[in-house]
Amino acid sequence: MKTSTLILASAIAAAAVPAWAQTAATPAPMPANVRVQVRTMENVFVTAVRSGVELIAQKVTESVPGMTVVGGVPHAHGYAVENHGWFFDVEVPELYWSTINLYTQLQRPGPQRPVGNTGQGGATIIAAQAEPQVTRDDYRRVIREALMDAMLDYGQVPLKPNEWLTVGARSADSPAPSMEDTVALVMQITGEDLTLFRQAKISRDEAKKRIKVKEEQR
Repeated sequence: MKTSTLILASAIAAAAVPAWAQTAATPAPMPANVRVQVRTMENVFVTAVRSGVELIAQKVTESVPGMTVVGGVPHAHGYAVENHGWFFDVEVPELYWSTINLYTQLQRPGPQRPVGNTGQGGATIIAAQAEPQVTRDDYRRVIREALMDAMLDYGQVPLKPNEWLTVGARSADSPAPSMEDTVALVMQITGEDLTLFRQAKISRDEAKKRIKVKEEQR
């Protein structure tokens, strides 16, 4: 089993999610039809993350066509958790925030300040101080909303009313230089609430309110 999945289980436990998460990395045998449903859900979560990443990357690169700002690709893996429901481990690509922020400072007008030293004669590079077009919070919010919508619209795995559909999102392994910005995002909704939403007995806004969200910046 991948080390990164085991790391996620520890992160979820640290975020005060029930102890079942510590065993979530152990897949259980499942019927062929259920396996197909799980693979479908994995693809749905990958597509949701990819759409969010592309939206943010487009905003970042509007003024710099061709600039690489994303490291890695999204992945998702689903596991059945006995007496609990389903757990999906979702890997979210890392953005190169240091590159994004430096380029923003160099290109935008604003109060001047030193941002580095050339190493020769003490000459200093002067750059404008400005806010980036998008922030880490923007990125997390877009990914969170995309995954929530996927849970509500496509959560088709077998689920009893008192069981949970749980999604754990984290930064994917990548060569990005700022892995200290890894965020563990855990979202859970019951089978009962999913059924109520699909039967139009509660609104989308109400269904989203019923999704339990835990987020930990590491």
